Amino acid sequence: MSHADNIKRLRANLKLTQAQLGERAGLPRATVANLEQADSNPSVATMIAVAKALGVSLDELVTPPPEHRYYKVVAADMQEFRADHGRFVARLVSPIASKGVQVHHLTLLPGCNSVGRPHPQGAQEYFLTIAGTAALKIQDELVDVEAGTLVQFPGHHQHTYLNRDAIAAATAISVVVFQM
Repeated sequence: MSHADNIKRLRANLKLTQAQLGERAGLPRATVANLEQADSNPSVATMIAVAKALGVSLDELVTPPPEHRYYKVVAADMQEFRADHGRFVARLVSPIASKGVQVHHLTLLPGCNSVGRPHPQGAQEYFLTIAGTAALKIQDELVDVEAGTLVQFPGHHQHTYLNRDAIAAATAISVVVFQM
């Protein structure tokens, strides 16, 4: 999807004619009509004027709409956090630009006992053990989470990630959904 499609889509969402958008942007209607053609090559100044007139950022004009975007995060771009003397490893696998959600791949080595950072009020955490048996201490309640089991809890609650096994590591996925 090109800038032309985005301008056309955003203009239609606001129920503006090409002439009305041109007036808002300080451009002739013919220029707006040209911008909506796939082979148009507008200047940066023109795109900035159109973005302001539509009430969007410049990147929204040149980036595919959300339903057409995808993000691929390679291992080298994943942020890693370690705690509990290296026995707890959390890799942020969701794109940093993700709004409203964070996905972490967790490794809990034997004896792991890592206090989680409480999330903002309204956040929900989904904790899925993939291999081994992990445990969560949510406030004062201890919950064993066997492989294939998911636990959902309010993310703002005090919580600790544990692996009480003395030999085997546990792996899990943590998805935090923030209230929007």
